[in-house]
Amino acid sequence: MTGLKKNFLAAVLSSTLLLTSAPTFAQSHEMPTNMPMHMMHMSQEQIAENASGWAKHFSDIYGVDKAQVEAALKRGVHIRDVQFASMLAKLSGKSFDDVLAMKVDWQQVTEKLGVTREQIDELQRQQMDDMLALNSGVDVNTVKSLLKDGYAPQDIMIAGKIAKAAGKDVKSILGKRKINNTWDDVAKSFGVDIRNIMPKPPRHGQRHQ
Repeated sequence: MTGLKKNFLAAVLSSTLLLTSAPTFAQSHEMPTNMPMHMMHMSQEQIAENASGWAKHFSDIYGVDKAQVEAALKRGVHIRDVQFASMLAKLSGKSFDDVLAMKVDWQQVTEKLGVTREQIDELQRQQMDDMLALNSGVDVNTVKSLLKDGYAPQDIMIAGKIAKAAGKDVKSILGKRKINNTWDDVAKSFGVDIRNIMPKPPRHGQRHQ
């Protein structure tokens, strides 16, 4: 394996959870919803307790068998191994259990399955587009078009939230953002308080409900 490929796969292993949404759970601990990745500091015990919700999350994203993922989490398989096995299962057409059983070194497994850098890149691009669409309230095709036009993901997300609150088109919101104003200024011009539409970061040690 070339050094370049090793470096690429190492980057995938370290960042793949950052490129997809993670679940948080309501008080019932049943229904997952997307949340920022700074909440990934859950302990393995907490993840195992919420195994059903996490399993649904990975099943929804990668099409893997929910029961197989849930069983893996309950027996203590690390969340990063679960994520990577799910991704490789989707790209290779194999089952989650079959891919997970191959795990000694994920770089070697990736090669054995014939999964390419291009496939991983494309899947991650799709996931990022889907996550941005969900977080911004803008449909995914519009998100792709705006990214192609050069708009930054964070600007699309904020503009999308303002557009939804104001009942306006996202492009009209983006057009109001200039070098001499802020997103707060833009929001106010549409009668929107930006503090009411942007997520509030949790305090240190605090868990989302």
